[in-house]
Amino acid sequence: MKGYLKMASIDTPNAQIAPNKKIWRENLSSLRLGIAQVDVTPPVGIESGVWGASKHSRSESVHHGLFVTALAQQDIHGKISYITGADLCVLGCVECAENLLVNISTKLNINKDDLLFSSSHSHSTPLPCIHRAHKDGHELVPGFIEQLVDGTVKACEEASFNIQDVNVTWAYGKCDLAVNRDLPCGEHGGTHEVVAFNPAILADDTLTVGRIADKNGEVVGTIANYACHPTTLAWDNRAISPDYIGQARELVQKETGAPMLFLQGASGELSPRDQYSGETSLADKNGRNLGHSILATLASMQSPGHELRWVGIVESGALLGEWREFPTEGSSAVIKTRLDVKVRVKELKSIDQLRQEWAGIDSDALEERISRAKRLRIGYESKQITSHPVWIWQLGDAIFVAQPGEAYSYLQTELRRRNPDRVIFVMNLTNYPGLFYLPIRSAYVAPAYQAWQTLLAPGAIEEVVDVTDKFIKESIGKRDN
Repeated sequence: MKGYLKMASIDTPNAQIAPNKKIWRENLSSLRLGIAQVDVTPPVGIESGVWGASKHSRSESVHHGLFVTALAQQDIHGKISYITGADLCVLGCVECAENLLVNISTKLNINKDDLLFSSSHSHSTPLPCIHRAHKDGHELVPGFIEQLVDGTVKACEEASFNIQDVNVTWAYGKCDLAVNRDLPCGEHGGTHEVVAFNPAILADDTLTVGRIADKNGEVVGTIANYACHPTTLAWDNRAISPDYIGQARELVQKETGAPMLFLQGASGELSPRDQYSGETSLADKNGRNLGHSILATLASMQSPGHELRWVGIVESGALLGEWREFPTEGSSAVIKTRLDVKVRVKELKSIDQLRQEWAGIDSDALEERISRAKRLRIGYESKQITSHPVWIWQLGDAIFVAQPGEAYSYLQTELRRRNPDRVIFVMNLTNYPGLFYLPIRSAYVAPAYQAWQTLLAPGAIEEVVDVTDKFIKESIGKRDN
């Protein structure tokens, strides 16, 4: 929702205007926030990339640097919570993810649920996991994990130091970078699906943007939430890279002069149309697409901390209606909660069954699949029901919905459809390893890669949507009213 009209009584210099005037304002929050960004680029030579098809593992260059960007929010009691965006694929295995998040939260002296640690999902970054099959460059991974922890803590501490009273304008924009990547292949309309551009299905093109400005109207930060797999660069790439996010970030930060926090959306079935390349120039092209779309959304906003008010009619041949900007305050409501949604675990095949099923594929790809399958199952083998965590944070007129899996875009499109008066940010790969997908039911029928890869049974994403939507309507809605 771009903004809204309401009737209110306001003072105006034009005495000919009736006492009740129209007011239009964008979704606006008045909060206490700070933002900061820290470079966490690892040394060249580190193991990088997660592609089973790759015939090399040691990185040879840096395309764009890797960063952690932190947003600090202070509530009326002085308590500080953080949203961080890191240029990572995923957090690795359960044990490594847990250790990383515990170390960060302990050093910040906060509860773990007061940190939303979101991975951008670039597939050209080192995996912060010491239990992965050791390949060339893996000896540098432990040092990178330490660097990542220290860099995140530093970014959060600097963001805390930068906390001030700000106005945040929230808006939806559009970007056509993402396409659907569930492509039926085979006889009779498709016996299976491959992960490739499917021109027959339109992808969600929604871009969600927050512009953070101080009380003088100066932009101090941007938040961008978009759903698209960072898989431009693939098995032939030998550069450490945040993929398309790097170029998008550089464009926005150069124009605004302030850090940009990127949050990966619900992109389980979405990717760039042009991808799987070894050419960093293609990643930059995709990044320019997103970057200019973010800038266009920012350019469409009213002045920070302002609304439009109807001031009257001017006679000039035609009757011209005049609106002008006036200062205003946004919502300062803050709610933060964690929901543990009960979802079903599907019946799992044994590792031996998987080896037989995948026999005949490239040996390196086979071992990568088996390694991922083993990491996925830790703690799930004997379960029929599991808890899927969802964090819901209201920051004034915006709602952030974060969860650790790779959800299909249904998660964001359906929540926004059911709550059209909200600006909703939806975050994949937040906290925990983030190794499993949340596909829609039809993906299990195909079957799509995401459906046979996940541990969750059909219906998981629908349950997450229903529980989240119920909380938004019953808890956030009631307090707003």
